[in-house]
Amino acid sequence: MKKKWGRRILAVGTAVSLLMALSGCVSETQPNENDGGETGTSATGGTYYDTAEYTEEQLTAVREGLQNSNHMEGLGEVSKMEFYENGVRTGATEMNQQRDNKILYYSGDIKRVVNYADGYIIDIPQDWKPDYSLSPVKVQYTGEDVNLSITVEEVFEADVEYQLEQWVNRYLLNKGWQQKNKISQLGAVEKREIGEFTAQIIKMQMKGMEADNYDYFTYVSLYSPVRTVYYRLVFKSYEPVEGLDDIVNSFQRIPAKGLAVYNKEYHVQIPEDWTEETRELYERMRGSQEFEFGIFQGQLEAAGYNYIIPAFEKRTNYTLPIIAQYLHFGSNGGSLNWDFYEQIYEDGRMMQLSYQFTNNNNSDLYAYSPMLDIYRGLKDDELRSIARQIKEFGHPIFFRLNNEMNTDWTSYCGIANMADPYIFANTWERMYKIFQEEGATPYMIWIIDAGSGSNPPGNWCSFLNYMPSTECVQMISLTAYNDGYNGFTSWKQLYSDAIKKLDPFFQDGEWPFCIGEFGCGKGDGSHEDERNAWIEQMLKDTKELPMIKYGVWFSANDYKEDTISIQNYYALDISEKNLMQAFRNGFAAMKS
Repeated sequence: MKKKWGRRILAVGTAVSLLMALSGCVSETQPNENDGGETGTSATGGTYYDTAEYTEEQLTAVREGLQNSNHMEGLGEVSKMEFYENGVRTGATEMNQQRDNKILYYSGDIKRVVNYADGYIIDIPQDWKPDYSLSPVKVQYTGEDVNLSITVEEVFEADVEYQLEQWVNRYLLNKGWQQKNKISQLGAVEKREIGEFTAQIIKMQMKGMEADNYDYFTYVSLYSPVRTVYYRLVFKSYEPVEGLDDIVNSFQRIPAKGLAVYNKEYHVQIPEDWTEETRELYERMRGSQEFEFGIFQGQLEAAGYNYIIPAFEKRTNYTLPIIAQYLHFGSNGGSLNWDFYEQIYEDGRMMQLSYQFTNNNNSDLYAYSPMLDIYRGLKDDELRSIARQIKEFGHPIFFRLNNEMNTDWTSYCGIANMADPYIFANTWERMYKIFQEEGATPYMIWIIDAGSGSNPPGNWCSFLNYMPSTECVQMISLTAYNDGYNGFTSWKQLYSDAIKKLDPFFQDGEWPFCIGEFGCGKGDGSHEDERNAWIEQMLKDTKELPMIKYGVWFSANDYKEDTISIQNYYALDISEKNLMQAFRNGFAAMKS
């Protein structure tokens, strides 16, 4: 896919997006699982067990040993307390300050949250239920008609207000984007002083909602010129948030203690509706110890498949098992020449389809975003159309939906869609349900691809915040490009680092990994020898990362803004004898 040229610089897909997110750990000795009790998972994959068994009365008891009078200032009588340790509610009466601790005080109609690991206090309504499963990147509270997510964000610009303008609210506050996407800004951006912080408050409403989804979005950023972090609160609701001022005004910073950890694992759920052929393909791929090399080739349905691919195969002595294509949502959901793809299937090849919610090839993020209308429930018919096409095709496909979403260069990225990854996860699940209803999912292996790391940087844009339910994901894709301008970091290093960071969540052996797209350039065009050596070594190294089942080379160049000059040389030129020999040598070593 075409992107702005500055984006693919030694990028490691999900690994980069998780580098900051995977920082929590539990240093304590872990009790035995067989002792019973509730469990939680650390960021390093270790499991913390609360070995005691508690009654609900014990879990909500007022415990003097956990109380802090400074944190209770202004509260009335405390009727009950809850203590979350490493994401797990516990009846413990003492606190280990090395852990991820959160105390909830119930008083009157409010619940005071003391988040020790992130270092703040906030009052919320009593009926909002907490979710601390992704504590290093966000905490959440959900009421009957509202959801609140809170993230702690690093200040990386000299001016935090500039950072908010450029890296969070770039599209949200743009009048043209608002108009094209039927987003109403409810009043001017508000600023108020809350203790040591300035609070920036933005209120938005999505017009034309037909789906049963949140349509009010309220954004609160709390920052101070003397702090290296700021706090981001995002409210989603069906009506304007009741008691918003009280919630915001209650926020106060406290010294951070302990370390936030994860209490989350993702497990494969094999779809019950898969055909035998789809299941066999998936299980074969998941159990395979051999890497399979595929390609996306320009002009695929003409010279690409009829001439370039056969020539590549002849000159490298390798038959490409996977052919990739891209399809855009466009104005009607998109359509493909399925007779052509039937030929690919008859030729014994597998198909990877990257489907993207864009109608301008991701070229203008200030334009209309189809994703927002899909979220509204206004594009169900268009989704049903493509689902029926896949059902009619009737053969298994690898379906890679909206790759590189945690970026700022795709039409469906978080920053250009209400600055909230929730929209991405919600539309993914909506689409999956529609495809189920239309009978397409029996033929589909759904792949989530995190692209080239979190951009904008920050916890709110972490890959984990985009992850939909595992009921509708069966494979994890990584993406890493080496453009050749800054050396030639090996394929093995790029992807072994990525796998290592993902293991705590997507366990090797259970989740198959793939590379949805990748490539190696030759810098300004003069580094052919280095690129060729990189390719040959890459194919040899695939044996050392057997959890990666296949990879698709993106055989198309990236162009500069003049659309004429080549920026990144990723297209494979079958006339380059040394390049073809590098592939030939690498494939031979890979198969030996």
